Amino acid sequence: MKILQLGKAYPPVNLGGVEVVIQLLTEGLNNEQIQCDALGVNDKFAYSEDDGKYGGKIFRTKLIAKKFSTLLSFQLVRVLARIWRNYDIIHLHTPDPMAALAIFVVRPRTKIVLHWHSDILKQKIIYFFFKPLLNWIAKRADAIIATSPNYVDDSFFLKKYNEKVVIVPIGIDVDVRPNSSINHNLAKLYDNRTIIFSLGRLAYYKGFEYLVQASKYLPESIVIVIAGEGIERLKLEKIIEIGDLANKVKLVGKISEIDKRWYFNNARLFALSSIVKTEAYAIVQVEAMAYGLPIVSTRIKGSGVDWVNQHQVTGITVPVENAEAIANAIMEIDRDEVQYEAYQVNARERYRTKFTQKIMITQIIGIYERLVYVD
Repeated sequence: MKILQLGKAYPPVNLGGVEVVIQLLTEGLNNEQIQCDALGVNDKFAYSEDDGKYGGKIFRTKLIAKKFSTLLSFQLVRVLARIWRNYDIIHLHTPDPMAALAIFVVRPRTKIVLHWHSDILKQKIIYFFFKPLLNWIAKRADAIIATSPNYVDDSFFLKKYNEKVVIVPIGIDVDVRPNSSINHNLAKLYDNRTIIFSLGRLAYYKGFEYLVQASKYLPESIVIVIAGEGIERLKLEKIIEIGDLANKVKLVGKISEIDKRWYFNNARLFALSSIVKTEAYAIVQVEAMAYGLPIVSTRIKGSGVDWVNQHQVTGITVPVENAEAIANAIMEIDRDEVQYEAYQVNARERYRTKFTQKIMITQIIGIYERLVYVD
């Protein structure tokens, strides 16, 4: 059985949640002795073929331009036309108009698995033209993977193809062991204050301004640490300056894996303040659970965020765009040690039983085998 993962890009190019999943599947399947290659667009005007970390090939085609978050590459179509016969299944990750267009033009006579990561919400013009192509792809697909039942229940598009939909949560493997080479100066930086950790791209849909504003309702003993870079940084810095919150909120930018592990190991809890359905899942919540961190996250209609973090099981969920509710949830978790420890146990258990890479790969292989050997 040979598989091709087809999507916008392959890490480290255009590193986002979808690209992380493509990498997890490619590496995980090759680890299970199932040949899996990946095809996506490069971040420069150059074609490359590289060996995958655990086997398989990574094909990156020439980038022509980036428009409306889409990486344009006509070579993607040509390469797919050249290689599709090598595979039993093409696993298409959407939303990505370029990859979907390549499938439409080439019309490969293989099984097609459509992985539905999220709807197109912000680029209304793109969606207007992309919708007919999406419908064609969904009808052509032999199976459709969604990442949470919440997303399926609220998606008008997915409901039309419900008989094809299979729920496969995103799973990752996390090494939670403290690292002896960690920069211990971080501990001095926070002077034994309680750390509320958050991590993600500083994008509009993350709602970080509400997490920043939540600090106004928290005592001086608590510090909110936000790691990541993005176009919203200047906006957040302005909110911090105007509110005189520099001592209560730290924007630490892009951090190393070593420092990230320190924060996860030393934070009191994890906070996710996203505000719209663009945040369809939030893999970072799964990472926090692996460390046994209780989570404060938002209830976004139609998103899987509050399915991953279960209210009063692994943490607390709050309404979107509500800084005071975020602060109240943080304080509620922090002050009740018995409940805090229950959240820790439940978070680790939910990660272990539902959100590991091994569980995800096993479920995906089951879908593939049914399509190739049964259908």
